[in-house]
Amino acid sequence: MGGDDPGAFEAAGPPGLPSWEPAAARALANAARAVRPIASSTPTNLAAELARVLSAWLAGREEVPRFTYAPAPAIGELPRALAAITEGLVAEGRLGALYAGRARELALESAVCEHAGRPGFWEAARRRYSTRDAFDGDADGLAAGWLAEAPALPPPAVDLVMSDDDRDPRSLVARLRAEVGARKLAVRVVVLRDLASIAATGEGVIQVVAGRPLSTRDVERTVLHEIEGHAIPRARGAVAPLGLFAVGTARGGDDQEGRALHLERAAGFLDGPRRRELALRHVAARAVERAADFVETARLLLAHGPPIGDALRIAARAHRGGGLGREAVYLPALLRVEDAIARAPAIEAVLSMGRVAVDAASDLAPWASRAG
Repeated sequence: MGGDDPGAFEAAGPPGLPSWEPAAARALANAARAVRPIASSTPTNLAAELARVLSAWLAGREEVPRFTYAPAPAIGELPRALAAITEGLVAEGRLGALYAGRARELALESAVCEHAGRPGFWEAARRRYSTRDAFDGDADGLAAGWLAEAPALPPPAVDLVMSDDDRDPRSLVARLRAEVGARKLAVRVVVLRDLASIAATGEGVIQVVAGRPLSTRDVERTVLHEIEGHAIPRARGAVAPLGLFAVGTARGGDDQEGRALHLERAAGFLDGPRRRELALRHVAARAVERAADFVETARLLLAHGPPIGDALRIAARAHRGGGLGREAVYLPALLRVEDAIARAPAIEAVLSMGRVAVDAASDLAPWASRAG
């Protein structure tokens, strides 16, 4: 049952737990708690700088953000320890190779964390978020097609709710807290001012951006994305018999974003405005990969016609840390996940177990069936 071919997916009885697995899983889990590339690359003054830059651009001055970042985490000897883990697992068959692959990815992510806002960040980010397969090229075409679509007519007037208004049961923070309670998830929902996205799910927490006006449709889409796409797989992975479901496989976090978008499409949320937003993010990330600066990226986005505030927000998101460009993984992952599910529908159950990459799912299927 090859891990590179979702079409070969099949159910099988779970093997015994290898003797090396518990220690490897603990070591990788400890490393993952220390290595948080998204948090490290998120500016501590994101909201204030976006407001300042928007005001300048509206006045005809193409200023760039002056972002600041939290001190780099104390990585210390972690890269050396991850290299030792990798060396010890490469001879342990396909399962060992999957653990070793995640260890190598964590080492790449540790470099991203260390360099956030500093020289060397762009190079570190390109090593982590490198192009992967034919779906990258397909995603470029998908983004171009979505941007070529005629813009939708302005929607009828809708009531907007503030993202963090906990007094309004329709708000994002209230809806997420209601879903977390209904699902009995061990997750806190917190509000942050400086968040690049509307919401983000991490270990034991869902973060919600402060002060963002949202339609109730955007609220429900985001609830689906964060709860079904991220929080529930994390909860399942935490109690799975194999630790890799919790710590994630290499590229598992990327493909989980693709599955979350797949869920959005299935629920009818991947409509014109959402497609344009995702396509613009993809274009911005590709510009970052080409080493475009902030002004070049913003101009490129503006050529596609979004409001200037949206263009600057998306450019800032792609350039956070000094050029993270993580948005380039979303559309390739959507296509990769949907291709895999079309060829082997049962693979979706494995992907729902945690941050599992498509090319690792067939090897982890026996463990997913054991957990289920």
